[in-house]
Amino acid sequence: MSRYSTYGRLDNRIEKEGDVGFVGFNNRLRPDQLQSGLLADAQNIRIDRNGQAQVRKGIDLITNPLVAGSSALILPFYLVANDTSVTVNRNNSGEVVITNVNAANFSTNGTVNITDVTGLNPVVNGDRPFTKNSDTQITISDQSYSGTAGGTATVKFGIINNDAVESIYGSCSFSDPNSAGSQYIIFASNGKAIAINIETLVSTDIVYPTGFNISEEASMIQAFNKVFIFRNGKEALEWNGSFSGTPAFTKVQSGTYSQPALLTTPSSGFSIANNIATVDLGSTAHNLLEGDIIKILSSSNSTLTEGDTFVVATIVDANEFKFFVTADNLSAASNITPRFSRSASVGMGFTHMPAPPFAVYHQRRLFMPFNFTVDSGLANQGTFTSRGILDEVIGSRVLDTNTYDQFASQFRFNAGTSDFVVGMHSFTDDSLIVFNRNSIHLIQNTTSLGSSSNKLLTDEIGCVARESIEQVGNRILFLSDNGVYGTEFLDEYNLRGTQIPLSEPINSTIERINKNAKSKSVSVYFDNRYYLAVPLDTSSKNNAILIYNFLNNQWESIDSVKSTNFNISNMFVVGEGDSRGIYIINDLGGIFRLDARNDDKDTIVSQIGGAQENIIIPASITTRQYTVKSLDRKKWRDFDFHVQSSDVNVSDFDIVVETENPDSSDVLGKLSDYNTPKETEEISTDGKLDIGEDVSIRGRIGNRRGYGIQFTINNTIGRPMIRAIEVEGSTAMRSTDKAI
Repeated sequence: MSRYSTYGRLDNRIEKEGDVGFVGFNNRLRPDQLQSGLLADAQNIRIDRNGQAQVRKGIDLITNPLVAGSSALILPFYLVANDTSVTVNRNNSGEVVITNVNAANFSTNGTVNITDVTGLNPVVNGDRPFTKNSDTQITISDQSYSGTAGGTATVKFGIINNDAVESIYGSCSFSDPNSAGSQYIIFASNGKAIAINIETLVSTDIVYPTGFNISEEASMIQAFNKVFIFRNGKEALEWNGSFSGTPAFTKVQSGTYSQPALLTTPSSGFSIANNIATVDLGSTAHNLLEGDIIKILSSSNSTLTEGDTFVVATIVDANEFKFFVTADNLSAASNITPRFSRSASVGMGFTHMPAPPFAVYHQRRLFMPFNFTVDSGLANQGTFTSRGILDEVIGSRVLDTNTYDQFASQFRFNAGTSDFVVGMHSFTDDSLIVFNRNSIHLIQNTTSLGSSSNKLLTDEIGCVARESIEQVGNRILFLSDNGVYGTEFLDEYNLRGTQIPLSEPINSTIERINKNAKSKSVSVYFDNRYYLAVPLDTSSKNNAILIYNFLNNQWESIDSVKSTNFNISNMFVVGEGDSRGIYIINDLGGIFRLDARNDDKDTIVSQIGGAQENIIIPASITTRQYTVKSLDRKKWRDFDFHVQSSDVNVSDFDIVVETENPDSSDVLGKLSDYNTPKETEEISTDGKLDIGEDVSIRGRIGNRRGYGIQFTINNTIGRPMIRAIEVEGSTAMRSTDKAI
């Protein structure tokens, strides 16, 4: 092709500009400021290290185990009578009288749904108000009816079902440490919890205590082979992780804590053999854990002297334990009846779990916000009082989820300031990072809480969403008011925060996050990517996923589903082998896998127990603005796209061109319009790009004028890969007149 459009004294040289691959997108800068390889926008796109920008794989519905309607009312109505028993007549007053109806559960009046009745004017079919005459008869008198009733009448009545599933209030992943193939997702509904085996898709109900329901947001974690459900200011639930029998959650122990008491060994309850001392307290419970320290208070034998301390080595049962002794303590005369003391609090005494909103597992302990005191009350049914303190955390004893020292394991941050704990993260080298709303703190040496310390990392930024916290190597990412920030260990001892948000290149999207709902944001790290689900624009639920690609060190895509009813409550990385991936939970009870389908469809449900829907993936890319590195106005002539179809789908897409100064926007056509068949190429006759085929399409832009030009590709069929884009233009309009 000629490098010049004319050959005279004022030649206009044809210039070319384009991208031979892509690394990510940036919507903070102007499109004409972007460097080569950056897109101005990417929706539902994956960008490989080789620079190919491809439509993402579809979201797949794994299971939808909930079968109730979207509320506690059974929809539309409950069948109480049909044509085999019901009798419909019209009385002299023009009322419709229905007999042989099972109306025992009916209220005095209400609404029934009637179908298939003929012969009456006006038609009685539909939702009609009724009056209950007896347990077998109701009357419809909303208007005057005429005629003789006939047909095959069906009567339905709305009944409140307290066991129906209303929503999902919490979820977590679970794995049985004794079974390599057990990967579960457990979620808590209002009336029960349900565990889904990711490998087999078998669901198991885990019941709540009798009369117990959840009606507010809850947090769930697995720790100590148990699963906990936390509810702010209310007793927590725990499940022992066993699927045998009837799995059930129970309330954690609550009420007044029984502080450590003396343990007196009964006659013949103490023995020593092979340097192992065995203590059998008979009917007295020791309430000890392995690793606890016990102290000898008195003994009838001088070989165990007052003040000696020992470490509990083995818990035999609730009444018997063992510890190791030295050679100096080997006397085991039958008259030895020592008295022991369990470990005591170093402060204000022990307390049970203080009704936290959430907890994290760190160094064999549970750490949680210390917002409530545990008041006196029945075991497993305590009462709680707000402490009026929201910037304090407390840790449990080692391997004991229900004992908390109110002094030694208590940490407060920024006392007296307007701050509160948002989240925590267990980091390397015995470091627990505490994210407050307006600051970040570090607790170290939690192995020995009496000598642990905490320090302020920064009070310039804080965290807005607990579930946005993710560790990636030596970095911890989280969502703040200013976007996604990161902290990292610069050396072995110094943890510092980054000065510029990681999300600075997509600040236009960050500003769209709904400030009233951003605390619900959730995240995972998988396949060298950070996935952050956020509520964009006016949505009160997470409706989009922002993806950062660590291989390309760029933001890769904004993922979304073309349905206003699809949202993301939580995300997990679970599964083994081919089933391992990112699983999405929404409050409608569905479990979905991201990037699981090879076609261009998302498979979702839009209501609890609803039917499966297949929705096209709304994918698109917008290029940077090509200017051929000149401020002059140009005459844009040709474009060249290198495209390949996926291995399982044919492909097609729309091509939109936009120029700036002068401004214009037009649809150039489809891929299929430019993909004309040739005898030497295996291309479908309708122009769509066949499975696995690649092509270079070239087309005329029509000499559109403008300072810069950019393209938007909107996918319509398949999952095409865009490999390279090039545009040709020449300087035009050298006049000093302004461009409009």
